[in-house]
Amino acid sequence: MALSRRRVLQMAIAPVLLPQPQVQDLAPTTSRVYPGTDSKLVYVSDEQGNTIIDSSHAGYGGGGVGLPTIPVRETIWPVAGDNSENIQTAINKVAARSLDAGGFGGAVLLKAGYYRMATPVKIDASGVVLRGEGMGDTGTILIGTGTGRTANAPGPGGGGGGNQGTLVMVGGASGVALKEETKQIVTDDYVPVGARKFKVAAARNFRPGDTVIVRRIGNQAWIDAVGMYGPDNASRWRPFNVEWDRVVMEVQGDLITVDAPITCAIEKRWGGGELLKYEEGGRIDKVGVENLRAMSEFDPTKRTREYGNMDRPNYVAEEYYNDENHYRNFVIFDNMKNGWVRNTTALHFVYSMVGTSRGAKWVTVQDCVSRAPVSQRAGARRFTFALRGQLALVQRCLSDEGRHSFMSGQPTSSANVFLDCRATTPFSSSEPHEQWATGNLYDNIQAPLTARFWKNINIGWAGANTVFWNCEGSFLVQKPPTAQNYSFGHLGVNAVVFNIPLQDTTKENGHIESLDKHVMPRSLYLTQLRERLGDAAVRQVAAASQLV
Repeated sequence: MALSRRRVLQMAIAPVLLPQPQVQDLAPTTSRVYPGTDSKLVYVSDEQGNTIIDSSHAGYGGGGVGLPTIPVRETIWPVAGDNSENIQTAINKVAARSLDAGGFGGAVLLKAGYYRMATPVKIDASGVVLRGEGMGDTGTILIGTGTGRTANAPGPGGGGGGNQGTLVMVGGASGVALKEETKQIVTDDYVPVGARKFKVAAARNFRPGDTVIVRRIGNQAWIDAVGMYGPDNASRWRPFNVEWDRVVMEVQGDLITVDAPITCAIEKRWGGGELLKYEEGGRIDKVGVENLRAMSEFDPTKRTREYGNMDRPNYVAEEYYNDENHYRNFVIFDNMKNGWVRNTTALHFVYSMVGTSRGAKWVTVQDCVSRAPVSQRAGARRFTFALRGQLALVQRCLSDEGRHSFMSGQPTSSANVFLDCRATTPFSSSEPHEQWATGNLYDNIQAPLTARFWKNINIGWAGANTVFWNCEGSFLVQKPPTAQNYSFGHLGVNAVVFNIPLQDTTKENGHIESLDKHVMPRSLYLTQLRERLGDAAVRQVAAASQLV
């Protein structure tokens, strides 16, 4: 039976019930990271020096920085017909203002009501906040209208939809500008996972405060070593690099220290590594979207009972809406840093509520709800929170009826954190996805989870050096060659029902400890943040329920 709009709205504003920590079940340690006698975390390295990474650098401001409240500079009210031009004009007015000492031009306030939007809007300047008056059905409601936004529309993340598929695009005209003339070769034979220090051929031109790219090269020999040479071109990886956006903290001779750790090893035998400076180029800074609701209008006459793809072959479900000729995404961040989405609801989008692309860094998404997506339950759809950039934090969020609800994807995805999130009625697993996403943390997540090898398709090893910490639900963790994946304190069965035809159970299991019993500390991310920046930083980003 089709749901009424009122019923869908009611469902969308149901409260998010965060998983409550089970203090009485907590074990004192794991073998790889645990509280020491002084209550500080002890990190135990493997034989090559690799450690569990410090994930506390994820989120707005590099972690531990509360989201600001910015003064309103433009206010608009809904009008009959299309509101896109009015919203874009207000955004442009604020974008044209001089930035204050905090780097903000101001907020655009959308008063409560319905805003039909026939065309997307874009925020392409620093210091702009798009704010509504509430995420419920009496708040500010953006309604994306129109057709022609099909599943194959170009855009971030495997058909993410581009400008025509994304209701609010946030990002500069271009990314950072690399200074190739500054390139230096990393001289270490092996720089382990979790390291912040490494040597270069000559560091005399680097200074603390320099913005740099640390590049890990993966040559054909490495592709062969991880078993991704493939039987044909469709399933074969090509050599690629992993790049980390970092800041130089210290220079001692030719030893460089950067602000955040690397997430997979740099090995000379696989091509080694490089360090080079960059300038910000077209990348923008400090943009937020908050306190509103977004809906994608769809054709309710298009329905099916077919599940759609390999998630659960031959499964026949209840009838559901499967129109795809409408908006794919609510918010996409690219070519920007220090962004946020908070206190926001999304309904009916084909692909994602919030996504980050490779040019996005230091983004926080918190207290957001996605419900009732409308699409086929098939591949390249329902990636609710899709992180393809780095150092993002998604916390206290709910995804209902998603597929890969909490997803880190592609080699551009690294050091992201999902914290205290929940997937209800999931149609596939949350996971690193799309080829060698590295060093991502799933901390107290309630959802089916995988960090695995995908056979017969070009994803292959989806993630490496992934950490599942005190999560709940069915899961599958496997060890990729040259790396590792971890599960600590997981409550659930080490098996998943999704994508079984694409699983390869001959692959070695990853590192699994304390199955069916949570470990200390409750949250790895918050504990790491406390140790790095202190209690005040934790209070800036955590809710009371997270401080147990």
